[in-house]
Amino acid sequence: MPRSINRIGFVIKRIKIYFLVRMKQIKRKKFCILVNPVAGDGKTTKIFTKIQPLFDTSSVQSVKYFSNRPGFITDFIINSNLSEFDGLCVVGGDGTIHEAVLGLMKSGKAKSIPLGIIPGGTGNAFIEDLGCRDPIRAAHQIIDGKVSPIDIFQIVHNEATSYAFNIIGWGLASDVNIRAEQLRWLGGMRYSISAIINIMTFFKKRRLQMKLADDVIDGNYLFFVALNTIHTGKGMKMAPHAKLNDGLIDTILVRDVSKLRAVKIFTQVFSGSHIFDPSVEYQQVKTFSIHTKGDLLNIDGENTGHTPINVSVVPNALQIFADL
Repeated sequence: MPRSINRIGFVIKRIKIYFLVRMKQIKRKKFCILVNPVAGDGKTTKIFTKIQPLFDTSSVQSVKYFSNRPGFITDFIINSNLSEFDGLCVVGGDGTIHEAVLGLMKSGKAKSIPLGIIPGGTGNAFIEDLGCRDPIRAAHQIIDGKVSPIDIFQIVHNEATSYAFNIIGWGLASDVNIRAEQLRWLGGMRYSISAIINIMTFFKKRRLQMKLADDVIDGNYLFFVALNTIHTGKGMKMAPHAKLNDGLIDTILVRDVSKLRAVKIFTQVFSGSHIFDPSVEYQQVKTFSIHTKGDLLNIDGENTGHTPINVSVVPNALQIFADL
């Protein structure tokens, strides 16, 4: 009997040693987490506090950095050696994602390190397409490790190259974004309110000269948007047929219309039915160019670009933590 007990004890000890060795052999995942404390009117720090324990309890190492200025995330990605990390995560909104995409694309790291997104902004249009608005669920999705490729837009302006992952907007699409920034205290509602204010009080049409695929366009238009996602703003289904990985740019061009017609089109945007309005042209293309000079652009929710521009889609340019 004692000999049997000793043998059982010996077997248990060997099993313990085996599993300890195996645990050491299994490499713990390591993530670099970049937090934008200004996004979402300052709520991102609280969101990070909630999701960090999920990484810790999942045997995942995380190293965090807090952005302290616009452009910090882009510069950090470009100038840092990220080879030790299995993933790069950002906590913020569309503007934060834009900075990360710029850094990954400009540094050539877009295909070598996947990007994870924890929603913390007010618009979160991109995360709406991923169907993962809850930060906790988004963190689990990143930890699970499923990776999918997405397309990116390449923008060339005066020989300088930039990138967009969500939207490029001209005309009213740019005006709305400028006023929405002045109404940040309204949260996500600011986009809709800004649109109504601009249509009713600052309504103007502009001359647009552009080439859309093989079509040459020259005339007065209300706005033009190019999208990689279905959603933009807060809950607007601007491009209902868009897919993140179809190798296409979804474009919406709205002709010269009256204020009342513009308001009607705007109300239809939330269901996606605006694309059936005869004043709206919806096309899927691979390239376009805007030749009009000096007009401000809305790029991924930031008014940072100007015309003229040449745009092309870069298929499967970026890896993200998602199951598409």
